[in-house]
Amino acid sequence: MIPAVRRRQYLALAALLALGACNSDDPEAALEAIPEEGEVVTPPFAVRGEADDLLLVWFDAEGPHTAARRSDIPEARRAQVRVEDLGAADPLDPSLVYVADLSAPGPGGDFPVRRMTRDAFEAAVEAAQAGPAEELAAGESEGAAGADVVIYGASWCSACRGAAAYLRQRHVPFVERDIEREPGAREAMMQAAQRAGIRPSGIPVIDFRGQVIAGFDRGALERAIERDRTTI
Repeated sequence: MIPAVRRRQYLALAALLALGACNSDDPEAALEAIPEEGEVVTPPFAVRGEADDLLLVWFDAEGPHTAARRSDIPEARRAQVRVEDLGAADPLDPSLVYVADLSAPGPGGDFPVRRMTRDAFEAAVEAAQAGPAEELAAGESEGAAGADVVIYGASWCSACRGAAAYLRQRHVPFVERDIEREPGAREAMMQAAQRAGIRPSGIPVIDFRGQVIAGFDRGALERAIERDRTTI
């Protein structure tokens, strides 16, 4: 059986040959021309201007954040921004991501984009958080240690990202727990749902200070925020 990565390379090679993009008579030589991980590639969508039609994920010491447009990202954090076209008909292998350097466009107006593994990108995010995480462990006063709003979701979930973006917009502190990768997160989600008397059929599940909201329900979140503020 051909390994998945090699199989993708052969498919890409076949597409190039079909389009007449390669004049070499040596398939192996053409195969070597296919960009490997970390090399600049041309994604199946444009990354230019404000990139406001794409999902933009940037990160800093506080972790990953989503942005609606390039100008919303701090200049110092534009060099490594995960870009994704959520409406793509043929999405990328979920184990891979496109990472753009949105610092400055190239001569043609497009920003350079590299392909890398999702694990490599998430490792960069974790490395950026290392310092603040140690300070948090010592202080136990904010962030994950003191948060009482939790979004249970997964890295691929667009509704989870939408809920997180909305809470940031409303200046509500919260933590995100990945039910696929974080030990105990799925169990904690189900326990919270059980206490609330609901049985979630999907994600996100949001525990807003004891009130459990299934799905990204903007109205329910806003009511929870307003109710919480009137009781302070």
